[in-house]
Amino acid sequence: MKGTTTIFRQLIYNVIIPALTALIILGIINYQHTKSILLEANKTKNEIIVDEIKNVLEFQDMAFEILENDLGKRMNDYSSLLVNKFFNNTQNIEKVNLPTLQREIGMNPNMEDIYIINQDGIIVNTTFEKDKGLNLFSFGEKHKQYIQSVFKNGKFINERFAIESTTKRIKKYSYQPTNDRKYIIEIGFYSKDADKIINFIRDALNNLSKKQGKFVDLFILTDKPFSLNENAKLGETHKPLLEKIFRDKTSLTLEEDEAGRKIKYDYIYMDRKNSDLYKGSAIRIISDCTGEIRILRYEMIKLIGIFGFAIVVVVILIYRKTKIITNPLKNLVEKINRITNGHLNERAEIHGNNEIATLSEQFNKMIAELESYYNELEQKVRDRTAEIMQQKEEIETQRDAIEQQRNMLAEINENLESAYKEISDQKKHITDSIVYAKRIQTAILPPDDYLSKVLPNIFILYKPKDIVSGDFYWIWENDGLVMIAAVDCTGHGVPGAFMSIVGYNNLNYAVNVKNARRSGEILNELNQAVTDTLRQQRGHVTLRDGMDIALCCIDFKKMKMNYAGANSPLVIVRNNELITYDAKKAPIGAFVGEELVNFEDHEISIQKNDMLYIFSDGFADQFGGPNNKKLMTKRFKEHLVEISESPLTKQKELLEYTFEMWRGNEEQVDDILVIGIKC
Repeated sequence: MKGTTTIFRQLIYNVIIPALTALIILGIINYQHTKSILLEANKTKNEIIVDEIKNVLEFQDMAFEILENDLGKRMNDYSSLLVNKFFNNTQNIEKVNLPTLQREIGMNPNMEDIYIINQDGIIVNTTFEKDKGLNLFSFGEKHKQYIQSVFKNGKFINERFAIESTTKRIKKYSYQPTNDRKYIIEIGFYSKDADKIINFIRDALNNLSKKQGKFVDLFILTDKPFSLNENAKLGETHKPLLEKIFRDKTSLTLEEDEAGRKIKYDYIYMDRKNSDLYKGSAIRIISDCTGEIRILRYEMIKLIGIFGFAIVVVVILIYRKTKIITNPLKNLVEKINRITNGHLNERAEIHGNNEIATLSEQFNKMIAELESYYNELEQKVRDRTAEIMQQKEEIETQRDAIEQQRNMLAEINENLESAYKEISDQKKHITDSIVYAKRIQTAILPPDDYLSKVLPNIFILYKPKDIVSGDFYWIWENDGLVMIAAVDCTGHGVPGAFMSIVGYNNLNYAVNVKNARRSGEILNELNQAVTDTLRQQRGHVTLRDGMDIALCCIDFKKMKMNYAGANSPLVIVRNNELITYDAKKAPIGAFVGEELVNFEDHEISIQKNDMLYIFSDGFADQFGGPNNKKLMTKRFKEHLVEISESPLTKQKELLEYTFEMWRGNEEQVDDILVIGIKC
């Protein structure tokens, strides 16, 4: 006879073991999922940090390039002046009082130094006394060959910015041998703007650490790597690790236990291909992983607890259910035995709604027909109860499904809120950076008090399309000659703002360094400078970057002026009559190797109460009106004639009102700049 088994044991084998196996698998999946979420969140934060630091360093590279262009020209002028004028004869060059000469030629003693280097590589005279007698050949064979090549070539050499290993400051050097090739004139420039850029990067790293809840350092690869964060500490075990990162150009992770906490160090290498300032850099991100380990430990404890609790509950439930099944069978067998022995008054007990109950019911029918009707009625009641219970189970199943869907929607909503917050934070960071750029751009515009002093009868309508603008205005005055320009750079927003800084610096360079005093001459100098700065090559770009400009040089005492323009005209309204002076049909800026346009100026006699207008194309190009078309230049000029006799403040208000009425609900398409001057 085969071995017998119980219903309880069968349920254990067929129900409990598969259910508990599935529970264990789900628990393990949940644990691994939680772990992967924590790792992915940490990876995402690190990627955000790396991307933001890359953006900051790209801004640094662009800013340094602009600074180097300006400083390079000044250093060339100083070096040529020293070599060709003061040291054309080098007989007493080692005894010359360089600090006096430094002040005489206008150099800044605190920021700019002169060094005299002889053919043995020794600094024999300098404005920086600590370096006097320093042997540059002792810096290594490579540096020695570099100094000797300067003597050999006999040309002016302008180095890029470099980081001093001792001061951690940015400094720029130039070298030029004297005409007799016996000495080298070396000039070294510090730059306050360069220091501000480095401080900006330090502040950005500190803000990034606070924002992401991690400690972020940036290590710079030079002959002796160092961190831009002055408070950064590098442990002895980390120094060879950092050297390996720079040597192999790779990224590494190190985990250490510190004061009972799990600290993770992520070193991420960044190659600096577009910069000569340093060879490379490494980002160090310090994360406290104690909280993540605590979460994973809690998930494991929760899994074990749920598993144990489930075993106990399922065993108890199955044991009770088996008792419900086996007890009626025992009772039925007992009744059958009693009836077989002649006890016909016995009735089988009926429990539940199953095969056993049906068997008991049929058994009782055979005992008494009268009781069969009672049993049928009882069975109907039981059937109805079972139906209600089934409906209840279906409702509970639907309720559980709805609850599960609600939980899924809640989880999705939480993820959406988290993503929205992250996007909002990134948008705020970008907006804050652009607002800071606006402060820089606003600083180059003439202050209101200076404007009212130089040109008391003037209004300026200035409406940038975005936070920063590609349009700007420029004013310069000397000995009664007033220069004013309305400039429209390529694009608007951040690209236009960068172009506006290029235009502003080169306008100042044209009048302050090149001493240009006529509008055509100034535009020619500006055209040359912008072309040299941008260094555009035909075929490398599809559009030519540059600017449109209207420039007026006015002598109010003589009632004379001259004007020159690049795609931007001058409009004069005299006694309600419109006079237009057309500009050259060419922008400022050319491709490399392309012949530069020659800008000529118009000599104009002005009269009292004449209204002079210069402007960008943003007002006339605005879409709107009843047919959603451009306002156009013709309509704009007619409106200038209509408002020309109004007070200047009223003219500005009328222009703003006309623009807003024409624009309606349409988006502003470009930056707006309109300047009106009353003679």
